[in-house]
Amino acid sequence: MKRYNLGYSLIEALVSIVLVGVLSSSTIPNLSRFLAQNRLDNSMMTIFKSLHLARGYAVTHSTNITVCPLVYGSCSEEWQSDIYIFEDHNNNLSLDDGEFIIRFIDKTHPSDELSYPRTAITYRPDGTINFMQSGSFIYCNKSFPGLTGNRITVSQVGRVRIKDSDKCKTPTL
Repeated sequence: MKRYNLGYSLIEALVSIVLVGVLSSSTIPNLSRFLAQNRLDNSMMTIFKSLHLARGYAVTHSTNITVCPLVYGSCSEEWQSDIYIFEDHNNNLSLDDGEFIIRFIDKTHPSDELSYPRTAITYRPDGTINFMQSGSFIYCNKSFPGLTGNRITVSQVGRVRIKDSDKCKTPTL
């Protein structure tokens, strides 16, 4: 009569655990960089799509649409905060009575930095932006400054595009 072994031996289990440990130790350091790149890509696409939404809404509804971080109801240069897209009938860069929020973007992750050289972007009914509001959003990660795809440029005619940027890279000594 034959006996069948339906389990694993202690040596087989230990070898399996060692193999899993070796494989995970080589992949985990790359995982944090992958997650940072994924977060950067998602954040940049959210901003990109939101700017398209703001421009399209301004054109279709023939009104001024402002994109900016609001602090106490007025636009500020704290782009790390929540970013709001709202109707701005009187073009005063603040959310007043009778104006409503179309969308908002959650603030950036604490290890990331988002900057824009202006206080706000206001799309006019023809799809262009107000005078001297063009510039580039730069999205940087403090831990991995060399991540790609971290710049959104807004032109004076209101068009937006994503580009790679070397603004976040630390200089080599």
